[in-house]
Amino acid sequence: MRRALCIVAMAALAGCGGDGEVGSSGGSDEEGSQALKVQETAGMPSAFVGFGIEQGIFSNHGLEVDLEETQGGAATLPALINGDVQIGGSNVVSLLIASSKGLPVQAIAPGTSARGSGQEDFGALLAAPGSDIRQAKDFEGGTVAVNTLDNIAEVVVKAALEKEGADPAKVKLIEVPFPDMGAAMDRGDVEGAFSIEPFVSTSVDDGAKVVNYSYVATEPDMQVGAYAVSRDFAAENADTVEAFKQAVAETAEYVRANEQEFRTYLSEKAQIDPKLAKSIVLPEWHEQLDVESLQSTADLMRQYGLVDEPVDAQELVDG
Repeated sequence: MRRALCIVAMAALAGCGGDGEVGSSGGSDEEGSQALKVQETAGMPSAFVGFGIEQGIFSNHGLEVDLEETQGGAATLPALINGDVQIGGSNVVSLLIASSKGLPVQAIAPGTSARGSGQEDFGALLAAPGSDIRQAKDFEGGTVAVNTLDNIAEVVVKAALEKEGADPAKVKLIEVPFPDMGAAMDRGDVEGAFSIEPFVSTSVDDGAKVVNYSYVATEPDMQVGAYAVSRDFAAENADTVEAFKQAVAETAEYVRANEQEFRTYLSEKAQIDPKLAKSIVLPEWHEQLDVESLQSTADLMRQYGLVDEPVDAQELVDG
């Protein structure tokens, strides 16, 4: 059995009680707004929520959001189940694995999505500077860095390699944090890396080459991230969940209509170099969860051995 996310999450679940009781329902401030602790992955995903907060979108929906940044969605799940946070942003593979193991999580709103067919995207499979790799098949026999295994990066790298004629079984994947991937390629530790913006742009500036945009190659418009709650929280706080969904949808619409304003926010508040903030490829954000895309990802998870049995994506959405 592969490294199991459920072991960590179940350990956290077993520790529920006490502090978790308060966290399970958030709280209200003096003006009646609902206080929420929200965890989201550092970088573009957390910047999206932060931008919505700054624009007053969440407060307009009666939500006072305390945003906490994390290094990845898988780490958010124990905190979510344990009641330490009320809403967590995660990649969809971590959520689907959790749901398949019977953990009480429910996806309520979309996070980042890939761009359309043939477009440059915010996630890319890179060949190391100075390497002879020009196409997917050239990675066979080599090593590629991903930020975490048993995760969406592993799924899309394998799917994109296979679609472009490479055998994913002949490519070794190892874990390297996004900020460290450039150095790992420079040292020759890996032949390539699957990275996301702004690290894609910085690596390309340093000589790395884009071999493919793995999210788009796997599935154009792919649902990459989602926001989730515990099932108990969803059942007990339906109005709050609906308010959060509406705030996410409104923020997504605002970002699309005001891209330059969002890019300014990235440079001023999200600690992204101003030059990069002007040029990096942004993810897409949508108003509704794409269940069809979730199911396609769930099928790929089984194909590549992340789960042993079929996973019904609708169960993750329905709770």
